[in-house]
Amino acid sequence: MNKKLINFIILVTSFVLLSLLAVQVYWVINTVEVERMDFQNKVNEAVNEVITKLEKIEIYDQLRNTKIQRANVNRFINSIDSINMFLEDTVATRPNADQVREIIRKTYMARDLLDEMLANPEAPDVEIVLTKAILDSLLTAEFKRKRISTQFEFGVFSTSKQQLVIEKTGQFSDELLDNAFIHILYPGELAENPDYLMVYFPYKTRFLLRQTAGMILISLILIIIIVMLFIYVIKVIVWQNRLSEMKTDFINNMTHEIKTPIATISLACEAMNDPDVKNNDTLAANYLKIIGDENQRLGGIVEKILQNAIIEKEDFRLKREKVNVNEIINHVIHTHGMHIEVKDGKITTSLHADRPFIFADKWHLTNAISNLVDNATKYSPRKPQIEIATGNYGEGVTISVIDNGIGISKEDQKKIFDKLYRVPTGNIHDVKGFGLGLSYVKTIVERHGGKILVESELKKGSRFTLYLPFSGKSKKS
Repeated sequence: MNKKLINFIILVTSFVLLSLLAVQVYWVINTVEVERMDFQNKVNEAVNEVITKLEKIEIYDQLRNTKIQRANVNRFINSIDSINMFLEDTVATRPNADQVREIIRKTYMARDLLDEMLANPEAPDVEIVLTKAILDSLLTAEFKRKRISTQFEFGVFSTSKQQLVIEKTGQFSDELLDNAFIHILYPGELAENPDYLMVYFPYKTRFLLRQTAGMILISLILIIIIVMLFIYVIKVIVWQNRLSEMKTDFINNMTHEIKTPIATISLACEAMNDPDVKNNDTLAANYLKIIGDENQRLGGIVEKILQNAIIEKEDFRLKREKVNVNEIINHVIHTHGMHIEVKDGKITTSLHADRPFIFADKWHLTNAISNLVDNATKYSPRKPQIEIATGNYGEGVTISVIDNGIGISKEDQKKIFDKLYRVPTGNIHDVKGFGLGLSYVKTIVERHGGKILVESELKKGSRFTLYLPFSGKSKKS
């Protein structure tokens, strides 16, 4: 796939993802805002209900006072009637001094009753009329009815005194004055200096978040899923593009690798048809050797490809048997010894495994070690010095292949076990391969329940270490 097209797809996908995230965030913010407005409306409705009930209580008290006033009026009228009747009786006869004094006394009594009726005392202070217990009880009941289950603080502010005259706990005086819900007490009286009922919720934000926690949690989960899917899709696109490039390189390398021995065999066969060559046993034997070597080379190429084709099958099974690791290593050295000697190199062994027997697939294990030795030979440009060491560790055997080659950078060490990946060789252009060897080795080792580690430094060589358990299977914890 074209890199420009990939970049365009990533750009468009990123834009769409950011748009979706923006919509999701907007939706969450809008939901919280709606919940806040609903909370505010419920609080206002509840406080208004409380104020209405307080007004009803006040009206009830006024009606009770009216009954008392009415009783006073009746007493006054009865007093006047009593005075009038006494005057009528007295006027009919000549009153004496005692009778006059009685008239004056009853007149004074009637005046006192009239003063009591006409008296208009000032309204008492709000802290006298209201109590903390009444307000707390009414507010708690209304908030419970509105399903507002968070702690609240209330206070009554006196305009005439310019201070809070009633508080629930006294711990949030400043908050009541700055951030409270404010309502006029007894709005029907139309007083010049009204008193105010204030209500404050210390944990309002926590309560609102708790109310919207489900929606926010679902939104966060969706956002995380979308982001993870986006990252996964981008990784897949990049990996597919990289895989396509590696496959192209693999086909080109394979074509070149196969083409060379085929061309060599073809030329040798043509030379064998020459009468002069047929009559010369030395030349004929030389050409036959060339044909055999190139045929063996072709067989090795096909073998490597078949190795990876086999392990990719779902029904791939190892044929485990009891094998001696030291004997397998000696067999590998015998096979590769000639190639190393041609490069004026040397291969040595340090077989210190006292318990070299493990249950493993002999054919695949031999191929895995051969691949490591082959890589050590190819990536050691001058006089390769290769050492193969074995030892026992825990419940298994370790196999190390050490070389003095060009080494592997830290960055490439993370990728060398990927299929079709080949380490760049810089100025070394004669290193051939398909990027299948180490991937195959890692797969075989892991199928045996083992691990493979690499230690390397540029220009100082590499060390590949295999750990294989005696049983050939990974232990279940």
